[in-house]
Amino acid sequence: MATPSRPTSLPAVYLQLVLTALCWGGLFHVGRYIVGFMSPQTAAGWRFALAALIFIPLVAWREGWPLQAIRRNALVLGVMSAVGVFGFNTGLFFGLKSTSAVNGALIVAVSPALTTVLAALLNRRVPSFMQVLGLVLGMAGVAVVVSRGSLPALLSLHLSGGDALVLMAAVCWSVYSVLPQRFVKGLSPLQIAGSTIIGGAVLMMAFAGGTAPDVFVWPGAGGVWAIVFMAVFGSVLAYVWWNDGVKVVGPAQAAVFMNFVPLFAALIGVVLGEHLAASQVVGAGLIIAGVVSATVLNKAPASGKVALPTTGIEPVACTGKLS
Repeated sequence: MATPSRPTSLPAVYLQLVLTALCWGGLFHVGRYIVGFMSPQTAAGWRFALAALIFIPLVAWREGWPLQAIRRNALVLGVMSAVGVFGFNTGLFFGLKSTSAVNGALIVAVSPALTTVLAALLNRRVPSFMQVLGLVLGMAGVAVVVSRGSLPALLSLHLSGGDALVLMAAVCWSVYSVLPQRFVKGLSPLQIAGSTIIGGAVLMMAFAGGTAPDVFVWPGAGGVWAIVFMAVFGSVLAYVWWNDGVKVVGPAQAAVFMNFVPLFAALIGVVLGEHLAASQVVGAGLIIAGVVSATVLNKAPASGKVALPTTGIEPVACTGKLS
């Protein structure tokens, strides 16, 4: 497997974040396929277990495992494993079981806004106008894509208990995205990704073992290849690329790229034979405009432009971060 490399320019960082969204957009279709072979809990457990087995030698070869730094950051890494791997994935899975895909996609699209707010609070910076504009355009684009441009479809949405779980998942991802910037020191994005995936794999496998009867049932060749795809592209590459992006541009700017996930899911569906609606093209344009506004056209620093009143506690510089 080609190992992820550290980006050397902003275009490279943006490309990695786009590719991350592409990987996660593909997971929607692979996940739909793999539930024909095993329970979703089991698939998620083995996905992260395999990703952990890849990360252990990968990190050792590329950068090494700084055990002292990991021990110093153990509490934060544990929280990140719990929210960014276990909380996000289980909340999304169980939430989508009892709500519509449209509701789920719209609620997840709130994650960039939540991330921006949390990053602003941690950094004591007010988001710039272009960041806010990018968030609004991105959320509008997601709404158009998932509703296929139908205003009645949006107005007829009803909230359910599943919506609360999906919202919990969105909050979990936002927390996962902003924690390294302020609280993780002495670890690279690769080391953070590896540590949190390993911790998350333990939680996911324990959860699968306690709730699914098919944890050790052979899923067949098709199921195995689906797990390999989810582990390599949806976990190893995507989490490392995401962490690299957050390290360079900050969690607020990186978060807007999450809006590409439902867009790529829709486009992959077209490749697989689904119909491309004109509204999806319009939604794609809004999403792209939102990302460009929040990144390329945003002249403020990644954390924001206007400083909030200080309390005497300054943000702590971080040598590595994830999201």
